[in-house]
Amino acid sequence: MASSKNFSESELTCSCCGQSGVQQWALDKLQAIRDEYNKGMTITSSYRCANHPNERSKVKAGTHNQGIAFDVYVSNGAQRYELVSLAIKHGANGIGVEKNFIHIDFRNTTRVVWVY
Repeated sequence: MASSKNFSESELTCSCCGQSGVQQWALDKLQAIRDEYNKGMTITSSYRCANHPNERSKVKAGTHNQGIAFDVYVSNGAQRYELVSLAIKHGANGIGVEKNFIHIDFRNTTRVVWVY
């Protein structure tokens, strides 16, 4: 089980079954973002098993299923901007922006950014 000083086990496990699958190296990058952000960050979704409702509909395993993605709660535009900037600085190549969360992943491809 991956671990860090600021993120709880319950934030890092699959919400449908409790399995752990977060990659330690990806969590270390998220922790580096948190350290520089210097404020609390709440993960709303991280690892998702293959049976998770959001994963079952996909043809190919998503980055959450690979253990390299995190959705982080945000409450305003300033938080969104700061977290996206820090995510890019710390090597995130997948960034999704939604009103209440930022998706941050560490895929090994050219950077992709989207809005939900």
